[in-house]
Amino acid sequence: MSIVQFYFLFPALFMLHELEEIVWMPSFFKKISIQYPNNRILSYYTPFAFNAIVLEQFLILMTSLYLSYQFNNYSIYASIIIAYIYHVFGHLIQTIVIRKYVPGLLTGILTSLLALCNLKNEFPIKLYGYSLFTLLVIILNLVVSFMILHKISHKK
Repeated sequence: MSIVQFYFLFPALFMLHELEEIVWMPSFFKKISIQYPNNRILSYYTPFAFNAIVLEQFLILMTSLYLSYQFNNYSIYASIIIAYIYHVFGHLIQTIVIRKYVPGLLTGILTSLLALCNLKNEFPIKLYGYSLFTLLVIILNLVVSFMILHKISHKK
């Protein structure tokens, strides 16, 4: 498989991971909310908010793929894929800390391994560093999105 073919396959891998989270996250949050009843961060989660954010991230991913294809420059798109790989470590750390399986870990590991096999040495090492910045932007986007959706849902 060529690297460009893999780039076009990646949104499906991303959604496979997200679908695992969409299916298992509601029951996971019920259990974790009982274990940590005073955790304010958990109050921001709703299935609707989570699904809306997944949609937003998917649209950003597809837009970056489209622009990468149009300009024949996949550096930013590759940094998003590498940031995705990094985020799977977050699932792993959460699983270890709370001693419960965190939805998305299994598909995250499998899709990240596939991504690593396809990215190989396609990009300079500094792109992997830039991907940490990309991950930070993605996390900031998640936090802001949850806050906005939380504020909107409490106005009704």
